[in-house]
Amino acid sequence: MNGRAVIAVFRRPRRRGRGPWSGARPMRAAVPVAAVVAVGLGGGCQTPQTRGPGGVKALQINNVRRELEFTARVRDQEQRSKVGAGRTKSEENIFEESVRIELDGSVYHENFLEFTLAGLFGLLQQDFSETFSGVERTSGDDGDILEFDFEGDFLKKKMYPGSVYARRYRSLEARPFLSSLETTTTSFGFHWQYVDPKTPTSLQFNRTIVELDPLDEIERDGRQENSSLRFETAYRFSDTNVLSFRYDRESVDEQPFELQYDSDELTLSDRLNFGEDKRHRLDSELTYFDQRGTFDIRRTRWRENLRLEHTESLRSWFQLEYLDRTQGSLSGVPPIGERSWYVSGTVEHELYQSLLSRLFLFGQQQDFDSDLEIKRYGLQPSLDYRKKNPLGVLWATYLFRLEKEDREGTGRRLEAIDERHTFADPEAIVLSNTNVVVSSIVMTAEDKTTLYRAGRDFRVRLAGDKVEIERVPTGNIRDRETVLIDYVYVFGGDFTLETLSHNVTVRQDFRGGLSPYYRLRRQDQEVDPRGASGVQPEDITAHIYGTEFRRGALHMLAEYEDHDSTVSPFTALRLSLDYKHDFDFGGTARLRTRWTDMDRGGRQDRRTRFLTVEGRYRQTIAKQLTVEAAVLYRTEEDSQSGDDEGVDVDLSLEWLIRDTEVRVTYEYGEFEDDFAENENSALFVQVRRRF
Repeated sequence: MNGRAVIAVFRRPRRRGRGPWSGARPMRAAVPVAAVVAVGLGGGCQTPQTRGPGGVKALQINNVRRELEFTARVRDQEQRSKVGAGRTKSEENIFEESVRIELDGSVYHENFLEFTLAGLFGLLQQDFSETFSGVERTSGDDGDILEFDFEGDFLKKKMYPGSVYARRYRSLEARPFLSSLETTTTSFGFHWQYVDPKTPTSLQFNRTIVELDPLDEIERDGRQENSSLRFETAYRFSDTNVLSFRYDRESVDEQPFELQYDSDELTLSDRLNFGEDKRHRLDSELTYFDQRGTFDIRRTRWRENLRLEHTESLRSWFQLEYLDRTQGSLSGVPPIGERSWYVSGTVEHELYQSLLSRLFLFGQQQDFDSDLEIKRYGLQPSLDYRKKNPLGVLWATYLFRLEKEDREGTGRRLEAIDERHTFADPEAIVLSNTNVVVSSIVMTAEDKTTLYRAGRDFRVRLAGDKVEIERVPTGNIRDRETVLIDYVYVFGGDFTLETLSHNVTVRQDFRGGLSPYYRLRRQDQEVDPRGASGVQPEDITAHIYGTEFRRGALHMLAEYEDHDSTVSPFTALRLSLDYKHDFDFGGTARLRTRWTDMDRGGRQDRRTRFLTVEGRYRQTIAKQLTVEAAVLYRTEEDSQSGDDEGVDVDLSLEWLIRDTEVRVTYEYGEFEDDFAENENSALFVQVRRRF
């Protein structure tokens, strides 16, 4: 289907065109490797220690651990188009040989500087080839490998302890229908504290450099640099009154999307406990934020949060916030200027341990530079009921919400940046804002280097004034993958929108593990005037009937939803099963299956049936030998996008022979839909020896 395996190793990024047999530079790099190996083999835990004045050991080395490692990866992918787009085939081979040394120790004394250190050194060979419609491209690379991990704690028993770290590691991610992505992360920093009951203070610095290097040289490399500095201090007037100050500075530089900015943020806050037994609390906060670079942001925010405990069963919260901000743009829309006030209050009453009631009220006023003005206000009472009974526990909730929104002024364009969503077949993700300009949607992976394309990797559908996005199974997006989305949306207009909603849940948990439940969602929206642009009211009546069963390692769920909507109605049947069993002879089996049958009405008129079955078995043959097998089958019938079907098979072996570890993993996958046939396989072999 989509190769899901991610193989992480502790390595250094390659240098293109420079290898152990192609120049003097790699040969010089091999000298410290041999020296370190010699020290590790010859010294061990009995290595002579350096002594300082008075016979004090200047350097104490403990617990030296050494490993030799060989790793080989072979991966093939093939896609055959059914609509005349040609045939694509790619192959990649990676071989690595390395030695790893780990140790811990101290300088002069463990309370002066105590540290742990690990280093990995080796050689690397990589080859990649791709054939498209008979035309072949090849690329290769040889190089050396260097990784390290250092962490030290100094003066840890003093009033001013600190710690430092420096590390570099590498991972290799197998991407569907693309070459593997090599990620090298280098980071370093320090943390210092002044431990004082009156004025606790700390200073922290971190810098991270991430290099993203696809094995296919035709793809663009990526680089992300992030530096952060934080200074915090406080003054304790008393145990019940603390004044705090925090300063944050951040620098970001990301390629290839040309994102670069520096930001400063200052926060002054005060905490005050007052009243009888000091059970009331007031939190005050004033924040100033200034960002400069690819897009500018300037923000001033003042917050007051008041918590009152009237009795053991009666509590209340109140919040006041003022915001003044200006924000630039990545997509060329006019800058945003906004000033807003927000106030809210909550009263909570607990009757014994059975009934919890809340009343929430809020109001907000937003004024934009474009003469757009928005007022929101509403209330939300709710009840949570929990009652033990002879059969088990009864749960019931009721939530009522009334919200009114008045907009006056001309509409304007705003943008969302790096909005996070996670795909989960067969459900679509829904963008957070309405009236999205579909042509402005830009979607990337979390690495911010892999760019996904509409039509090939994802599909966009309109549902009223909302946007739904589905992944294409034969595209480059995996199931359960989190993506980042940028887009422009239209905000504003002259109208009044009133929303009235009810939410009811009733659930009975029986002692035997059975839990039937019912949920009701009712929403009524009215807009004035009726033909106002920029909003589409939606009335919803959704009934959900379900039952859940849990006993030991068995979990079953059956749910039916009747979702009546004036915009996007549907009915859905969802079934799932998860079972795990441990056998007496050392085997463990697990079965997971999920079935969804969704019938969308209205303008979509679409029927989708989705089934996944996953089986996994792990067997310990002997104390030193373990094998594991997994099979994942997926099929989908869709009246609009067509049918698809696929299977993934994973086989792995782990063998421990005294001080030697052997790991072998083989993966094979096939996937087919109306447009293409896909096939992929991967073999991973790792041999590691401790000495």
